[in-house]
Order: sequence, then structure tokens, then C-alpha cells
Amino acid sequence: MIHHKKTLSSGFALLITLVIISVVISIGITLVDLTLKQLRLANNSKDSESAFHAANAGAECVRYWRIKESDKFEAGLVQIPVTCFDAAVVDSVPTELVAGSVYRHDFEISWAANTRCSKVRMITISSDPDAAAAVNFVGIQAIIPGYPVNVKSCNPGGRCSIISVQGYNRSCANINEIGTIQREVLLDL
Repeated sequence: MIHHKKTLSSGFALLITLVIISVVISIGITLVDLTLKQLRLANNSKDSESAFHAANAGAECVRYWRIKESDKFEAGLVQIPVTCFDAAVVDSVPTELVAGSVYRHDFEISWAANTRCSKVRMITISSDPDAAAAVNFVGIQAIIPGYPVNVKSCNPGGRCSIISVQGYNRSCANINEIGTIQREVLLDL
């Protein structure tokens, strides 16, 4: 008759194997989670950059047209023909804020095959060169939230503008979707 001795270490190899497998799986899951977070962060960074460039491009486009067609903007002419790098531009009817000297113009620009959007709000102020005092426009913060002061003065003979542009990483029709990123550029000319 043969007797086999059972030792305490007979199940130890299985236990060590399970512990090592558990550690390797935990490290693997942690690495996958970290990779997914980095991918989301990179995508958000790309979308944020896209929104900023949409805002910046909108500001440059409207700034160019503000200088080129200054007389038309200051006269409050209806829908000035603005074009920006073959982008689709929608111009609203100007709103007269102060009789004959302050107008608000709103533009919506669809960029790059309708993948990005810029919403522009511009206030133009013109002051008669023969005026005795500057034109003071009060209430800017109600029109352009975040503007640092509520009053803008434009000296006699001056042409002043405030341009606020919100850039989005989506088309103008889809800016209310979840995941839309907005960046804003503010110019005070």
C-alpha cells in the first residue's frame, strides 16, 4: 500500500496564478480606462480648437467688412453683402440703437462644408466730425454679455465698433446638440 503525503503547498500554485492573473487584468483595465480618457480629452481639445478658430475667423471676416464697407454699416443699410472665404453668411436686418449713429448687426457664418459656425454681433458707432461731444452708447452689457463696461464713447469724427463672435465646433443648425463647444472672441475697435 502506497501512502501519498498531502502537503500544504499543493494548492499554492493555483492561488499564486489567480493572484497574478487578477493583477494583470486590473492593470489592463486601468490602461484601457486611461487610454479612453486620453482619447476623449484629445477629442475635446480638437473640438475646442475648432470652435476657437471659427470664432477668430468670424471676427476677422466681419472686421474686414467693417473697414471695407464702413459707410454702409454706419448708415444702417439692410443686409450688406458680406462674404467670407466661400462660407455661407446670413446677415440680419440692422437694429438702430441710437438715432443715426449706433447700429447693431448680427451675422451667422457657416464654415467648412457646414461643419463649424460663427455667430457675430457687431455694434457700430459713428460720431459726426462737427459734433460738440462724443457719442455715448449705454447698455452694451445687455447686448454683449461679458463686455467689461456698460458704456462706450466714440469721439467726434470717430468710427467705433464692438465685435463679439461666438465660434462653435458644429454647424449653425446643430449648436444646441450635446457636446457642442463654444469659444468667444471680443474685439473693441
